[in-house]
Amino acid sequence: MSDLRLFTAPSRYLQGPGAVDELGRLLKDRYSVAAVIIDSALAGRLAPRILRSLEGESVRTHLIAWTGEVTRFAIDGLAEQLHPYSPNVVIAAGGGKTLDTGKGVSVALGVDMVTVPTIASNDGPTSRTIAEYDEHHRLISTPQMPANPAVVVVDTDLIAQAPADFLLSGIGDALAKRFEAAGCYRAAGNTPNGTRPLDLPSAIADACYRTILTDTEVALTGLGSTPASPQLERVIEAVVLMSGLAFENGGLSLAHALTRGLMRVEGAKMRPHGIQVAYGLLIQLAHEGDEESLAQVGEFFKRVSLPRGLGDLGTEASPSVLEAIAEAALSAPHCLNTVPVPTRSSLVAAMEAIERDLDDGGHTWM
Repeated sequence: MSDLRLFTAPSRYLQGPGAVDELGRLLKDRYSVAAVIIDSALAGRLAPRILRSLEGESVRTHLIAWTGEVTRFAIDGLAEQLHPYSPNVVIAAGGGKTLDTGKGVSVALGVDMVTVPTIASNDGPTSRTIAEYDEHHRLISTPQMPANPAVVVVDTDLIAQAPADFLLSGIGDALAKRFEAAGCYRAAGNTPNGTRPLDLPSAIADACYRTILTDTEVALTGLGSTPASPQLERVIEAVVLMSGLAFENGGLSLAHALTRGLMRVEGAKMRPHGIQVAYGLLIQLAHEGDEESLAQVGEFFKRVSLPRGLGDLGTEASPSVLEAIAEAALSAPHCLNTVPVPTRSSLVAAMEAIERDLDDGGHTWM
């Protein structure tokens, strides 16, 4: 399919205050039996709303409160537990682990998927990709569902109540998409769909970038209050929807490749995915020699407390650490979606340049 262009997206995306209460009305015409996998920490306050919405529209529901790692063992166990009920849709409500687990269960059962993210820490809710780990939270594979989630329900009242760290992670992840889509396009690379990108994803990525730069600081001040401010609504849309459409259809690049290396070193490996991507974006811009964008992004990171060096990730920038990060990053297939083509020495040089440029006012990520 390398000579074709493909655009994939969820069938429906609903965002706004109280959106989770619309689940039943959204699903009643297509599904009769729902398997709901919900984060155990949220079950007490969120499960009754989900059950009321679904059962109020005559959608029979089997709910499992779950917590754990996204492993093949966990996915298979949940699928076996739910199979006797013959669900024709899986609904996953919670953070990234819960959504990825629900995606895996939907594939195992051969049914549609609905995501209900309760944090905006990344763009996973809209995508086909499943991040599978081992019991030690080491990424082992990224299989894809046959299709994107049928429905994505983003209740901004829930997300506004989540800690700011989650949204900052999503912002770091989303901000990179403009430059990753551009890098993939220039390098004639392929998207996660296995095809060359269309022009539309780059336009979406540009809009995502502008929204985040314009609205983030006001959006962050509104966290904890409901309903969400217009700025927070726009940032959530950028983080969950725009970012997801941009990466899946526009491609990933060096910023995401760096996460392969960061997951191998002490300190950084414990940071959220989006925080790792934010650092990776700095390296991508330095590697590409895009000084204007690097200055703009670096200043934005300083204002909103995103990492501007390895120290902000709790990692020492020693020669051996830089070599280890570079070597692992080169193993990511999307590492090649950039110009110039990276090498171990060029990645180390880019990381060294970022460390040299970090001023005394750099903040430490906690």
